[in-house]
Amino acid sequence: MKRTPLPLLFVLLLVIIVSACSTTRYPGGGYPDDREYPYPRSEEERKQREKDREKRDKDWERGDRDWEERGREGRSYPFSALRIPKGHLPPPGECKVWLPGKPPGHQPPPQSCASAIRSAPLGAWVITHEGSRYRVSIFSRDRRNIIDETRYYLTQ
Repeated sequence: MKRTPLPLLFVLLLVIIVSACSTTRYPGGGYPDDREYPYPRSEEERKQREKDREKRDKDWERGDRDWEERGREGRSYPFSALRIPKGHLPPPGECKVWLPGKPPGHQPPPQSCASAIRSAPLGAWVITHEGSRYRVSIFSRDRRNIIDETRYYLTQ
């Protein structure tokens, strides 16, 4: 009886494993998350993107640029809009991870800013005391270590 060479069996097994893994991970053959798809999938989507671009360009020509009011650093809000008791805010030079929806007594203690940013869970806020204002970095609820928005709350 003739034996099948071992390398041939190994290659065949490897091909089966790779092809099985690729179809289970991305069953549609496309991107795993439709929101991240960079190009329009249909003619209607392409037309909608063109309309959005035209509207943006018209707003630019008209001078209707509300994003310029924010500046490069983000929006500024009055301190009262923060709605966090003053005793639960971090001291100057430190940061605090704030979990929206949890009561103030159940929030983690202040820590160094590097560890607060590194350990922030999805949807958390990292509050930094910067002199006369508090910087609040709002982390994404969907993707880890992505800051969706930065707000500044003035203490005066």
